[in-house]
Amino acid sequence: MLTFRFAEPSDADLIAPLLRRNDALEVIRAGHGHIIPAMRRSVEESKKGGMAGLFLDDGQPVALFGVAPKLGIGIPWLVGTDAINLHQKTFLKETRFWVRQWQRNYPLLMNHVDASYSGAIRWLSWLGFSIGTPQPIGLAGAMFCRFEMQGGL
Repeated sequence: MLTFRFAEPSDADLIAPLLRRNDALEVIRAGHGHIIPAMRRSVEESKKGGMAGLFLDDGQPVALFGVAPKLGIGIPWLVGTDAINLHQKTFLKETRFWVRQWQRNYPLLMNHVDASYSGAIRWLSWLGFSIGTPQPIGLAGAMFCRFEMQGGL
């Protein structure tokens, strides 16, 4: 059963060794540095006025996610493990719930997704984000697509 709790920076240490390959590659290709410090920073930034959460299955991390406030915009992010596949329906329902909550607090939700990560792009589109054209903004010109959704509901 998928459960939720608010995340702490140390949760990055729990989930990092279990990340899906594409999630780990996205963090690296984005140029955020080593995975654990990058995820710790994401949780810390999200806890300062936003939110960070952790989905678990029987105490094991499934996904670490959140929204970080930056200049009045919400910056949503998520990294996950293969265990997401075991809880697809609940995962989709829960992530849609959190995105709707964030829309209430921010006039715009916006971030970038690795252009080669088709699974993440499909999920973001399903959530209702618009996906931009690939741009060379990552490490060594890695291609990323801006995704965004109007908020202020």
